[in-house]
Parts: sequence; structure tokens; C-alpha cells
Amino acid sequence: MDILNTYKDSKVLVTGGAGFIGSHLVEKLLSLGAHVCVIDIMLCGNKIEHLMGNKNLSIHKLDVTDKNSIEPFFKDREIIFHLAAVVGVEETQHEPLEVLNVEIIGTLNTIDLAAKNKARRFVFASSSEVYGDTVEPMVETGPFNPKSTYALTKMVGEHYCRAYYQKHGLEYTLLRYFNTYGPRQDDRFVISRFMDRASRGKEIFIYGDGNQTRDFTYVEDSVHMSLLTAAGDKGINQAFNLGTGNAVSINKLSEIMLKTLGVTDKVKASHIDYDNIRSREIEIFNRLANIDKIVKLFQYRPETTLEAGIKKYTEWYRNRK
Repeated sequence: MDILNTYKDSKVLVTGGAGFIGSHLVEKLLSLGAHVCVIDIMLCGNKIEHLMGNKNLSIHKLDVTDKNSIEPFFKDREIIFHLAAVVGVEETQHEPLEVLNVEIIGTLNTIDLAAKNKARRFVFASSSEVYGDTVEPMVETGPFNPKSTYALTKMVGEHYCRAYYQKHGLEYTLLRYFNTYGPRQDDRFVISRFMDRASRGKEIFIYGDGNQTRDFTYVEDSVHMSLLTAAGDKGINQAFNLGTGNAVSINKLSEIMLKTLGVTDKVKASHIDYDNIRSREIEIFNRLANIDKIVKLFQYRPETTLEAGIKKYTEWYRNRK
């Protein structure tokens, strides 16, 4: 039996479900026959408007830091996907108190209500940022070296999950996302930012020398891995890297994007120094996921190459209106 069939008729709560990854997760859950409740403050807009009207979906504009307002929606929910977060490392450096409030208090509220209502699984959206910098592929067991407030709060969230399992028996799954990209992503992130500027014939800017590497993962693959690991017993109390196992430099990324858009000879890619938007101190210079664990346990390897993902994203971007 396909493990994803276990979501049929299940009652799922998704915090941050109107955001980028959340919207794709909700979309897929509904297609699998799940009953989905979304809690989202919608500071970045509502990316699930196209799903409104689905009889299996309820949407509530609420803040996870307000425990009393969100409490009623945890009743009888079997799986909690906690994706609500202050998104973007640069933004979190400028709003440290907001990060602490959402990532610490919001996560504590959510996991506490999940435990009190006896949810079957708490799925926490962590980040590859917890590893910091390392020239080796990042393995779930570490080492860990968080370089930003955001990364530190994600580590705290992971420890909350372990603590609530020890105290309440609440099973958890930790999802460490590696540079997810695709349709509906805000243009604050490198691929969506390049797409926005290059598609309008504007110069694109690369921080530093552009040799820093990333493991870019297409959102459909990220969501598939999220659902796989959260469904069965193999994912209980485990952390998973949601990446591709392939790294590319930002310089190479810019080449691929300009070629896909057909603007290689028209759009210039320039290197700029680090600034107050993205400081050198919080930059991760090497990021590559070791995905042996997810391949071994679930016999799944992300299917979308970077070139194919950029092409799909480009088609969506051009047709979105």
C-alpha cells in the first residue's frame, strides 16, 4: 500500500498553511483526501486562496503566539504540521524579538496543545540552518553550529519536540528543509529574486564571490518527503534532511536561470559585497544535504533536477496571471 494513502480521511492541522511550503503541503493533503485545518496570520498573504471552497478545508486567520485563540482547532486533530515561522534569515536578524516570540512561544503553544489534545504526531518544520557551515555533507546527527537567531530558535524547537515526547509521549518528526524553491515563493529568496529581476530584464546581484553552495530542492519534492516521513512508523521521533544530495554554486545557479529564461546575453549578473541586508557573519558558505537516511528508510530520492525545477518554475511564473 502507498504510505501516502494513510492521509485519506485523516484530520490534519497545518500552522503556516497559507505560506509558500505550507500552501503546497495543504494542496497535496487535500488531493490525498485529508481534512485540513489551516492556522496562519497571513503576514505574507494567502497563498491558498485557490483552494477556498474545498469542503475538506477550513482556514483561520490566527496567530500561533495567541494560545487561547488557536486552542479550539486542535481538538481531534491526528497530525499537526507546524510550519508557522518568521521566514528568511535576513529578516530574522532585524526582528530578533519577533523571531523569539513566533519561533519559541508559538512553537511551545502549538506543541503543548498537540500534547493536550493527544495528537498522534507533531511534525516540526526545522531548517538546514541548524548545521551552520561545514564542507562535508550535512548528516542528521550533526555537528550543529547555528550562526543566526533563526537557526538557534529552530534548534530550540527541536528540543521542545524531544522534551514533549519524554514527558507526554507525543511522537514527533523533525523536517530540516534545504533551500526549497518553486511556485508561490516570495521574491526575498535567491531563486525567486533572480526570477523576478531577470524576467524583467534587470541586473541580478550575487553576494560575495558567488562560490557559496546550496542544495536547492523543488517544492513538490520537499512536500513529498514531508508527507512520507510524517506518515509511517519509520519517521517517529526522527530528524530528516529534506534536500537533494546535490549542491550548486550561486554562480552556476545564475547561469542556469539566465539560460532557462533565454536572457543570457541581455541580463548582467554582478557580484556585490555583503551589506546590512545579508551580513557575512550569518552567511552559510557550504550547504549540502546527506539524504542517505531518507533514501534508506523510504526508498525515495528527489526526482526534480535543478534544471527541470527552474524550467517548471519559469513556466509557472510566466503563466501565473
